[in-house]
Parts: sequence; C-alpha cells; structure tokens
Amino acid sequence: MLAAKNILFLLGLVATIFFASCENDLNEVALLTKKGKLTPTESSTELNVLNTDSGKLVFRLKAPLMDHYVIGVEDPYSEFPKGVYIENYGKDNKVKSTMKADYAIRYEKTKKMEAKQHIVIVNENGETLTTEHLIWNEETKKIKSDTYVEIKTKKEIIKGTGMEANEDFTEWEILNVTGTIPLPDEEK
Repeated sequence: MLAAKNILFLLGLVATIFFASCENDLNEVALLTKKGKLTPTESSTELNVLNTDSGKLVFRLKAPLMDHYVIGVEDPYSEFPKGVYIENYGKDNKVKSTMKADYAIRYEKTKKMEAKQHIVIVNENGETLTTEHLIWNEETKKIKSDTYVEIKTKKEIIKGTGMEANEDFTEWEILNVTGTIPLPDEEK
C-alpha cells in the first residue's frame, strides 16, 4: 500500500513538473506562424499543367513557382510570383495563342486571372500584344486591359490605352488609339 502511494506521488510529481515546463513564448509562436502573413496551402515548382476536355488539349500552363492559397482567404487563389507561360489550343489541338507574364494570380471563385509586368500575347496570325496589366475573365472568355497597350500586326504597330479581346486574341480592339506606325515591307 505504501509502495502504491509512493508510485502515485511520483507520477503526480512528474506530471506537475512536465506540465509546468510546457510554456509557449507568444513572440516565438508569432514568428513561427508568420502572424498576419498568409502561408500557401501548397506550393509547386517547375509546374507543367496540361488541361484537357473530352480528350482535347485546352491549354498548357508552365510556371517556375505556384503558391496556392485556400486557408484564410474568401476567394482561394493560385499565385505565380515568378511568372507564367500559357499555350491555348484550338479544337484541332494546335496552338491558337500564347501568353507570357512576369507575374499572375488566378482566383478560383470569380474565375478571373490577372497578369502583370512584361505581358506578351501572340495569336495564331502572328499578332503580338504587349502590355503591363490585363485581366482574363474565364466566364465571359474575354481579355481586358485598362493600361497602355501595343499591338503589332503584319502591317503596323498600333499603340493606345485600354483593350478588349476574345480569349485566344484573334479578335481585339484598342479602346483609345494614340498612334499607328505602318511597317516597312521588310518587317512585315
């Protein structure tokens, strides 16, 4: 009986010491969890995604880094902080257009993608759009920009502010044309 009391006493003492020694420094916890800063739910490097629909290739997306945020945000999103390259394919499985940007972010609920910095889109006709900002709305299948744009065709370079286009950039319009430069025959 005395031995059982001693064992219970020793277990109680060990438990008291153990629980008393468990202490969290709030500053250390804040540093570990990066309080106030979102942390990606998942990250991928050297991403190469092929999207198909009924066996047909729709698009290919390549990115050196993708961070996916789900926790702590209203509209989950994927961020491409080191740039993105996208190929859009037609029904014939041929590339209809390509887009390259230094930064992009895609929101899942609103189905919009925003691209920034050194954006270049090239369509199947060889027409090239350069701009610093655009938004692609997946539901309306439209691309829009409200910043400076430049479109180079086989005949001319058209400069302006604001642009709307279909998602494969085969039909487009510059909203406020500020200049047109005809190209010499050797550049066409």
